[in-house]
Amino acid sequence: MSAAPDTNETAIIVAVQDAGRAKSRLGAHLDAAVRRSLVLAMLDDVLAAIRLVHTGPLIVVSADPAYDPSAHRHSAEVLHDIGEGYNTAVILALTSLAGRVDAALVLPGDLPQLQSSDIAALLEALVTPGVTIVASEDGGTTALGLRPIDVITTAFGLHSALRHREAAAAAAAPLTELLLDSLRVDVDTLDDLRAVWEEVGPATASVLQLLDRELGDCDPAVSAAPDA
Repeated sequence: MSAAPDTNETAIIVAVQDAGRAKSRLGAHLDAAVRRSLVLAMLDDVLAAIRLVHTGPLIVVSADPAYDPSAHRHSAEVLHDIGEGYNTAVILALTSLAGRVDAALVLPGDLPQLQSSDIAALLEALVTPGVTIVASEDGGTTALGLRPIDVITTAFGLHSALRHREAAAAAAAPLTELLLDSLRVDVDTLDDLRAVWEEVGPATASVLQLLDRELGDCDPAVSAAPDA
């Protein structure tokens, strides 16, 4: 008979968009093939940072199998959704974890600057019941911790940090908010990319070295940015 699952474990969920369509707001500067390389590299750096401090369950959820090799390299479970959006993908992953773990941490795949020390701080906050939030500079949610995993219903999207705070209050759940430097910005625009240019992991740095040359002729601000 198999052993009962250790429900004291925390699972980390990383949800990512279709690599072929991701980062459309960079479309004016980067063609689809380059954007695809960028999002694949960013995910690899996120998963590498996670695995420095977390050996437990790790789920990559996406409609795109292009992410599968990176997920497998980092011993992550792959879950394919049907491409109905980030929040729907997160809910699918949380549903798959019911009865398996007691806590979950949700992170996006576009944090190439993510530091393992910040992940460790989030996991430490999740030791106690409630909701843990890191809000991005634009009012989104770059990290959401849930103990138990159904303590609130997730509400990712525009102004999601506010909606997650309101959901925690409605559920009378303890709320912890952390300010973590490597989760200030998720990369959606060229300005976001500039903001983290010097701080990204090695996979993204390799792509940025090519972008530095490609964008340098048309964007002086980018050409002035140092190689990561």
